[in-house]
Amino acid sequence: MSPALVDLRPNRHLLDHNFEGYKLNLQALPHYSCDLDGRVDRLYPDDAQYSFVHAKLFALHNHLLLDHWDYTFNYYYIDNNRQVRHITFENITHTFQNKVVYDVPMNVERKSGHFNLCLSFPSSELALISNGTGYLHILKTGPRNRSANQTWEMVNTFLVLGEDKYFVIVDSRVQETDNTLLLHCLLQSVEHNYVHFKSILSWVTYSYNGKTWKQVILRRMEGKGIIHYAAIETKCGAIYIASDNGFEFTKDSEKEKESEDPLTRLIERKLLYTWHQSSEDLCITLKLEPNFNKDYFKCQVDNESIKVTYAGKDIIDSKLMARVDAILTTWNIQDNGQVDILITKSEANMWDDLLEYMDDSGEQIMDPVMVEATHQRLAHLCSEVEVTSDQPLPGLPTQQLEECDAPSDEDTVLVRVDASTHKVTHRAPLSVHQYLFSIRIEANEAPVLGLRHDVDACIWQPYAQVTNSTFWPVKHQGTLMAFGYVQSSKQNKKFVTCPPNFSYSVVCEASRHIFIYQSPNNSDSQLRKRAGGVMKSVNVGNQHVFNIDKYGEVVGINATNEFLFILTETKLVAIQVQ
Repeated sequence: MSPALVDLRPNRHLLDHNFEGYKLNLQALPHYSCDLDGRVDRLYPDDAQYSFVHAKLFALHNHLLLDHWDYTFNYYYIDNNRQVRHITFENITHTFQNKVVYDVPMNVERKSGHFNLCLSFPSSELALISNGTGYLHILKTGPRNRSANQTWEMVNTFLVLGEDKYFVIVDSRVQETDNTLLLHCLLQSVEHNYVHFKSILSWVTYSYNGKTWKQVILRRMEGKGIIHYAAIETKCGAIYIASDNGFEFTKDSEKEKESEDPLTRLIERKLLYTWHQSSEDLCITLKLEPNFNKDYFKCQVDNESIKVTYAGKDIIDSKLMARVDAILTTWNIQDNGQVDILITKSEANMWDDLLEYMDDSGEQIMDPVMVEATHQRLAHLCSEVEVTSDQPLPGLPTQQLEECDAPSDEDTVLVRVDASTHKVTHRAPLSVHQYLFSIRIEANEAPVLGLRHDVDACIWQPYAQVTNSTFWPVKHQGTLMAFGYVQSSKQNKKFVTCPPNFSYSVVCEASRHIFIYQSPNNSDSQLRKRAGGVMKSVNVGNQHVFNIDKYGEVVGINATNEFLFILTETKLVAIQVQ
């Protein structure tokens, strides 16, 4: 059964077709800052972590975390002594309070290639910490507020994915059942299978019976390219993913669906051929059986398909991913039985796959010359080249994608994948809805998505699928006027966000400017225009530009309805917006 198509149709009552744009406001916004007692802990990718997926995970890691379970200005970050620090902001006196609530044990000595530490709050009294070395700590925090003086207590530690498998926490959620508490954790990691880098989503479930914690379920999904958005459904029966490439389940310990090790699956699978490519041509390599007869080998290539047989048995018989110049096809059979088929592409570009339909009997291998050229092109993303602890991470232009990370011809798609059936139940194409950002506005719900709609940015909230219904409610919650247009001109943007009430939007550069776009207030508009002989008020918003360069590189950001909080390596800055 094909997945249901979800139409993201904006609520016209949340759009303003009379909005004229933003007027630059030169009035300085009030702001308050405090010196951090400990510098923010940061790690950089090493030479082996040269993919665009790695660069995004390290460069765009948000080190500032708001506790959504407490409705005051409670923020957390991890310093370079690996201490979790709690900072509260008093919005009346504009003062900050800072205290240490937990010392993160590393379990193993930190080394190059480890990930940044991550903190997540699945409930009002539980916390999760990934120490970047493959271990996940479950902590009992008690009530988290500015008056609470207790420190956090670790209740268990798990080596989740095995040795040398590092991850970041994407989402977490608690589910209560009969006499058992289930803790769901969504983790993202990156693996290299000698062909290309893969993004891995691991959905781990722990149970607590009142005495002990234990891991009960491990699900694994993998795919190529960037994960723009991932979250666990409220009822913990599905997962939401927005990406440029499809993801599929490769493991489910509850169903014992697949072998745990993808390399083992690759060995167990009988490969009939391999192939590699350049932008102009591709080469398919296969090996014939011992004592082969050349007369039994046949290869037929036309402009759109290929068929290769030996002794009447099909080795390849499918439509190609794109058109080729069939007349230029050549092949050579060596004395050891190796056959190399050289095919020239009609258009110079890189293919995501050889065949239009998935074929488990073939595997792509990377050309060593291309790998080296790609590594040189992305050398500035490696910590030992240009990126040091005293320098900001460079921007991440998509032109710097290596071939193995290049997005597919398919546009970004938001899908709902059922945990029990492993099938995509709903699909929302985002071809006309460019993904901009995601934030959490309700502690109990999945994060919202900011998607471009024409020149605006619409905020969409995915809700859990209703029982005994095929409908997946994805609701249009608010609109950032003209933000889809204005953000597209900011080439050096690092973070993009907005507050829960959508009263303003933010584009944050790494080390220079923060652009704040306030929604219009018609009653205060001083601009007029003549329309049909009548003077009418112009519906405009305010644009503010805040210079952040004197505070250092921005490593974290969070927007509340009244204040925009900016974290640098040494300071926390509160900018009063309302």
